[in-house]
Amino acid sequence: MIKKNNFFKIVIFFLIYILLSAHSPWGQYLAYREQHLLIMSTREDLPTYPYSKILVEVLEEVLPEASARPARARTFKRVQSLFSTNQMPLVLLSKKNAIALINGEGPFNQYGSADAEVVYFFDDLILLAQPEFPNRFSWLLTEAIIKAGPKLPGATSPLENEKIIKIHPGTLMFLNNEQIPELN
Repeated sequence: MIKKNNFFKIVIFFLIYILLSAHSPWGQYLAYREQHLLIMSTREDLPTYPYSKILVEVLEEVLPEASARPARARTFKRVQSLFSTNQMPLVLLSKKNAIALINGEGPFNQYGSADAEVVYFFDDLILLAQPEFPNRFSWLLTEAIIKAGPKLPGATSPLENEKIIKIHPGTLMFLNNEQIPELN
């Protein structure tokens, strides 16, 4: 009987210790996001995650200092939440869902709109960036995508595509043969 009481005391002590220690992985998430170029996709937009893995693989070859990683959100609600709060500065969505995100329509109707600018098109997929995404990073990302050439199926300049969404200024700078901008 004494051993059973000791066991429960230890378990209770351990649980209280965990609750009171207030250890949160939040700081680790922030550090990870700062160290890696995360390209978010979602399970609900099926072609986005497989293509984000291809994009990341190519970026690792062409722009290894970006330390690119795919990041997949479970739902459109999570995509909107992470993107609109600038926790994830890049998102890859199908064209119809990208427009829906910007206008707060379709699957994003309940969650509201989000400001976004085009970095590049990949057939029916669009790589969007936050307006706060640094021009220098967008310039470098655009350069890497163009250098990758045929390794990125369907890669199309936003200048060649229909003007449905504002193009990121850093991307425009690269496409207009302007020098790489300074990091603000």
